[in-house]
Amino acid sequence: MKFRQIALGVMMAATMGLSSLVSATEFTQDEKLWLGMKIYERAAGRGCGTCHDVKPFPNLTESVKKLSKEEFIKVVKEGRAGTIMTPMAPQIMNIGLVEKACMTEDQALDALHSYLLALANGEIQGGKVKKPKSLKDKMKGCK
Repeated sequence: MKFRQIALGVMMAATMGLSSLVSATEFTQDEKLWLGMKIYERAAGRGCGTCHDVKPFPNLTESVKKLSKEEFIKVVKEGRAGTIMTPMAPQIMNIGLVEKACMTEDQALDALHSYLLALANGEIQGGKVKKPKSLKDKMKGCK
């Protein structure tokens, strides 16, 4: 009976668009940082920095210090009314690497936030993170 309930819950979550509740792949902090860096570099085709590394647009490493994680994710999902900041989550989910890693929306946005926060806190020098070898097998097996 329990298996049937679990299977029904998974099917309901998937059909209701709640796939972020079901995750087959877990990522280490190093993996999240690398994936977050790649999302930052590739979102909207040319990366978040296309706008956010240019004044007068908000600098994301400063914004991530001021906003809670929930507020940051809300802005990425919903955009900011009255600005050119449109909802970016759909574009992030269309990044080939995000699809290849079988990331849920929650995982992708968490990875982006983790990367920006580590960058803001000086934990990443030069903005670059080395790709963890462990990702290769995870990305092969996620399909």
